[in-house]
Amino acid sequence: MVVINNKQKISVPEYLNEQFFTETLEEGLRETKVTLKEINFEWGSNPGDNYCSAIYRVLVTFAKWSDNKESEKKEQLSLIVKTIPITEATQFLEDVSVFIKEKQTYTDILPRLDILSRGDKFGAKYYHSVKGPVQTIVFSDLKVEGFKVASRESGLDFNHASLILQQLGKFHATSMVLAKKDPEIVKQYTRGMLSEDILMKSDTFENMFGDFLKGLIKSSAGWPGYKHISGHLQRLSDNFRNVCVAAAKPKAGDRYVVLNHGDMWTNNFMYGYDNKDQPEVPTRAIFVDFQLSFYGSPGCDLNFFLNTSLKFELVQERREELIKVYYKAFRDALEYARFQHIPTYEDLLYELRSRETYGLFALFAFLPMITMPKELASDNSIDNMQDEAFKQKKLDAIFAQKALNDYQKWALKRFDTLGVFGDY
Repeated sequence: MVVINNKQKISVPEYLNEQFFTETLEEGLRETKVTLKEINFEWGSNPGDNYCSAIYRVLVTFAKWSDNKESEKKEQLSLIVKTIPITEATQFLEDVSVFIKEKQTYTDILPRLDILSRGDKFGAKYYHSVKGPVQTIVFSDLKVEGFKVASRESGLDFNHASLILQQLGKFHATSMVLAKKDPEIVKQYTRGMLSEDILMKSDTFENMFGDFLKGLIKSSAGWPGYKHISGHLQRLSDNFRNVCVAAAKPKAGDRYVVLNHGDMWTNNFMYGYDNKDQPEVPTRAIFVDFQLSFYGSPGCDLNFFLNTSLKFELVQERREELIKVYYKAFRDALEYARFQHIPTYEDLLYELRSRETYGLFALFAFLPMITMPKELASDNSIDNMQDEAFKQKKLDAIFAQKALNDYQKWALKRFDTLGVFGDY
């Protein structure tokens, strides 16, 4: 008899049962047979931190079999179970095949990237997945390996930002090596967050993120010296879908393409801390959540990250330094792989400037949610954001925050100086 513990009394779907976790262990551990003894459920993330999925941390106790006999030794394993319920509000995720893509990334792409790199590990170990009754995928629990998520509200300091950018540089570089060896992969990864499949078929995306843009338009119209910028933002709002699609779409002048993570903000990577003398300085970094990955300009990942995940003073004062940190790791990884025709730093700067509108999207659509205090974020979900009264109350509270206003004022001035509003 399997013992099931659920101390937090969380709502657990019926299919996450003894059979499911037995199959998970047998597939993930490559065992012919295991006997499940105990299942312990708890939440795998804070309420409001994941908009499109429910994440459970599950500790399982089990025994392996050998020579047709159950071992007397009991073993434990901590797993992360990610479920992606498809509702009317999240149908766009089904349209862009997020479940199939994430499964393929974990089972096929990441293992090959690990081999092609200099011993780097880019993601968790894959264990098991099912398409129904709810799309579900199971990974190793990175928390057990000493990884944890940094604070999304306060933003990353230089040590955290530079380490994840080094990891991103290696990831991008190794994906170029893989694409050269297996060009068909590029064709399988064409649809990301701002793909036509999502934006042109679904009203949900524009309804949700378009309202954040309207909130910024309203705020900026009242800031002295920002009236013309507010007008540029209104023009973006009037052409929302076309501008967003163009931000990610391949362009004739693209210098090179990489596999973008596709959702580069604080909750989608984790850090390990191994230096006892400097316990606050991370020594390892790893990615999670590959459901929106796509081959495209590296400027997409970088501009998204730089406009969502850093402390305000860091993006103001050390942006160029961080880009150089990224490029060094990118170049070193390509040199290690003996890759011919390594993109130059000037090529990277071209790609960054070419995709500034991707950063503009991140600034109005994601920064408000990412920097939201926990007390404001606890009831966040895509379904809740479909309710007009709920959404308006939430938007008013978000745009009343001085820290967000200051960040967006500075970033909008930067976009204006660069001429980004002339890109659409």
